[in-house]
Amino acid sequence: MLQIRNIRNETNRIHKNMFNLVMDPSLKINQASFADIRADIFDLKNKIEKLCKKNKGTPSDLGTPTYRQYLWVRFLSNANNLLLHLKGLQTFHKIIKNQNTQKNSVNQIQIKIEYSGYLYQRKTSRGNTTLLINACFVNANEQIKQKLINAAFAKRRNKASEEIKSYANSDLYIEMGKRIAGDPIANSLSCKGKYYDLARLFHNINSQYFDAKLPQPRLVWSSSRAQRRLGYYHPEIHTIAINKKFDSRHTSQILIDYILYHEMLHQFFGIEHRNGRRYAHTTAFHKAEKNFKGYKEAENLIKLLH
Repeated sequence: MLQIRNIRNETNRIHKNMFNLVMDPSLKINQASFADIRADIFDLKNKIEKLCKKNKGTPSDLGTPTYRQYLWVRFLSNANNLLLHLKGLQTFHKIIKNQNTQKNSVNQIQIKIEYSGYLYQRKTSRGNTTLLINACFVNANEQIKQKLINAAFAKRRNKASEEIKSYANSDLYIEMGKRIAGDPIANSLSCKGKYYDLARLFHNINSQYFDAKLPQPRLVWSSSRAQRRLGYYHPEIHTIAINKKFDSRHTSQILIDYILYHEMLHQFFGIEHRNGRRYAHTTAFHKAEKNFKGYKEAENLIKLLH
């Protein structure tokens, strides 16, 4: 994985400047401050892209947290997207300011909206509270934003938290995620293991089973060595990860090919959302899975792992 130092410090500074901007009691966004924040965002976006290019990689070669931060600043480099973000931040701040259920004063609560892997988190340190909110909520209506605040500050799971989880499966939330993530960005470094190159395997499988029509997603060897999770497809950030333990001279290539093929089927079919639930392994998926040459052999190899 490519590593770039101080990205979190720079994004935190942008977060702070944006939050200070929307705290204006007039609820008017100062155009000069808006331009300064956008300039900082452009500078950070260009810095990340130049450093990746210098190392013969792409932003997709970054670790997942930093890659998400890159997608976030790239999205906000568009003036309309930045304005949408600021207005969403402003609404969240207004909701907290108008309700009297919090022990913390409004000035002790900082809100950060970022493209994270969670829906929301509340962190308190030394009397100061930070509320972290997934950027896919920026265009939610005020009622949903109110429920998110209620869920975030509740002492235990409540109806609001269940409604927020349900909203996260809605078309509006998913479409917002697609806007932020944009098109897949192929990586060229983090896909290479010691023994297997996932990009090379992907292109072979893509040609053989998908007429070479699948765009290359972000391909990574999972840092987790969890025994039971073979791989996963993360549609939100166009990522296929394969368990790092399989990057071994003792691993049969047919097993890695089959695991990768399975995750590529998820990319091909996508995730179905019905009645607030997610369905990944549909009838069509299972039928296509059996088209893999060596299906039975690969399945037997998987059984030997457990």
